[in-house]
Amino acid sequence: MEEIEKDMTPKLIGETWREYPTETSKQKATYGLFECQYCGKEFEAQVSDIKNGGTKSCGCLIGRAGTHLFYKHRFYTTWKNMRNRCINPKDKAYKDYGGRGITVCEEWLDITNFIAWCEATHPNISGVSVDRINNDKGYSPENCRWADGTTQNINKRMQKNNTSGYVGVNWKKDKNIWEVNIKHHKVLKYVGGFKTIEEAVQARDKYILENNLPHKLSTEY
Repeated sequence: MEEIEKDMTPKLIGETWREYPTETSKQKATYGLFECQYCGKEFEAQVSDIKNGGTKSCGCLIGRAGTHLFYKHRFYTTWKNMRNRCINPKDKAYKDYGGRGITVCEEWLDITNFIAWCEATHPNISGVSVDRINNDKGYSPENCRWADGTTQNINKRMQKNNTSGYVGVNWKKDKNIWEVNIKHHKVLKYVGGFKTIEEAVQARDKYILENNLPHKLSTEY
């Protein structure tokens, strides 16, 4: 199958506006705020320059052409998204990454090193992506692996709305019980409802052991 080349044209953010390019200009030009598809930086440019191909990036292609030689590489988007959610406050995922102290190690800020790690460690199977082993630490060779969706779901940090202090155990006010749920292979299994948190935690651990699930036990968090 022929590979579809990604469109790297800067993307317009919001509305355009009109202004004089210089103090001596007699005609106004149309400007816009654009997102660079190579590095994610936002920049202002004339709309006509974007349309005719005169402006292809925020300027990073000139000073950092080496980095962007990789933009067609299969791991380029992985690197770009990882970097953006850790360093770009305007990225929609920043609050869950850079906003809580998750960083990209100095070595991996250089895309060459990141791609080298990917090529050396990727299992060459579909359905896997980079996963941090310790969710409270950043992206680095020591803290990352390739994992499928089930493994990553198991490895997620405790949700903010958790009321028990234990993964998979939540208080149901309308039922007046501690409810236990376990998600495995995208299916949410209801284990049961219990009067005390101790009973709920024990029931969850027992279910994991009896069904030989890869989930962490309560003592492992």
